[in-house]
Amino acid sequence: MQRPANALRIACIGWGSLLWDPRSLPMAAPFRDDGPVLPIEFSRVAKDGRVTLVIDPEAAPMQTYWCELTSKTIDEAVSGLGQRERIAPARWSEWVAFARRSPFFEGEVKSGGHAVPETRREIERWLEVQSIDAVVWTALPARRPNGDFGWPTTEELVEHLEGLTGEARSRAEEYIRRTPETIRSVRRARFEASFGWMQSALPSNTSTPGVEEVRYE
Repeated sequence: MQRPANALRIACIGWGSLLWDPRSLPMAAPFRDDGPVLPIEFSRVAKDGRVTLVIDPEAAPMQTYWCELTSKTIDEAVSGLGQRERIAPARWSEWVAFARRSPFFEGEVKSGGHAVPETRREIERWLEVQSIDAVVWTALPARRPNGDFGWPTTEELVEHLEGLTGEARSRAEEYIRRTPETIRSVRRARFEASFGWMQSALPSNTSTPGVEEVRYE
C-alpha cells in the first residue's frame, strides 16, 4: 500500500557534530555509517571560532553517516535540521538541502537547497538505492576567519586556530578530535600535525538527542 504524501520516510545525512551532539534533531533511529560518499573538508569558520566540516567540491570524497528522522514531511525535516544547526529560518531554503523521490515518475528525484550538481547527483544516486523516500542535509557555505563567505586556505585556518584561547580554543579542539575517523581529510592531518589534536577516545553520541533547542520566532 502506498504511503500518503504527508507520511514520508525521511533521512538526514551527517558528518560532523550531528554525530556526537544531535541535540534537538528529530531522530527516529541511530546514525548509520553507510551514507553517501561526499567531498568533506574543514572549510568553514563558525561564529564561535571552531573550524567545521562542510561539503567542499575540491575536497577528497569521505564516508558520511545517516539516520532516519521522525519527520513525515520535507518541511518538517528541513525545519528540524535547520533549528538544530541554528540556521535562521530565512536561510533554510538555501542552507538546508533536500532530495526526494518523485511519487509520480519512477527514477525521478526532486531536490532543493544549495548544492553543486556533482554533490546533488551523488546524494540522489545514494537515495535511489535506499528504502527511504527523501533525505536532508546541511548545506552551509564555506567561510573564512574574517567572516567573509569564501574558501579559506589551510594556512589561514592554522593561523586562526593558533590565535584562539580559552573556551574558544577548547571548543575548536573538541570538534576536530571528535570528528569521526572516517573523515580523514588533508586539513585534519595538518591540524593533527600542528596541534596534536588526534582522534578522541570519546565515542560519538549517535543515538540520543539531547535538550531541546531554543526555537526561532
